[in-house]
Amino acid sequence: MNAVAQWFSQYWMYALGLVAAIAVLVVVAKMAVKSYKAYYKRYRSEEQEMKRLIGLKEKYGELSAEAIESGDEDELLEGVALSYQLKLQKCDDMTAEFNKLSDEKKYIYALDVFVSDGNVKTFFSENGKELTGIIVPALRMIGLEEVAGQIETLRLMYDEKDETVNFDPKLTEKTQEYMVDNGILTTIKLNGAKYIKENPELFL
Repeated sequence: MNAVAQWFSQYWMYALGLVAAIAVLVVVAKMAVKSYKAYYKRYRSEEQEMKRLIGLKEKYGELSAEAIESGDEDELLEGVALSYQLKLQKCDDMTAEFNKLSDEKKYIYALDVFVSDGNVKTFFSENGKELTGIIVPALRMIGLEEVAGQIETLRLMYDEKDETVNFDPKLTEKTQEYMVDNGILTTIKLNGAKYIKENPELFL
């Protein structure tokens, strides 16, 4: 029996422990690499989002007819809403200032929040009546009557003072599936941009 074989025969438990330790080190190393990649990907995503928002602020911060006319249809709804948000943030009472906006401006703001939330449950559970109460006429303003009908039922369900619709979590799920399956959020952005371009004087 050679020396190595003899060592293993005597110290096999130590050998197993060494193998296990190496295996753990390999797993930890892989996890560290994976964690770093996930962090870097998240960092890059957040960096790109910050740059995008800075670009929107520079373009739409001081809203003008030229900005609306040249605005890309994929960003115009968000850009116009952002211009209102920047002004509201400077006020001591944002709600009071929001209520001073025209209906059309309020509707555009509500539509942008709806799109940004991306989920009907989030929109109705995390926003106040100032927004949830106007999302249906906002959708109708941009020609989405069918969507407005779907959302109206959900709005009534989340309204604690309204007892015409019983609370049903499945209805929330079905409405969200309808939104996703039909690409409604994208349609809202495009229809909103179209309406703004066709009626710029309403939003300046």
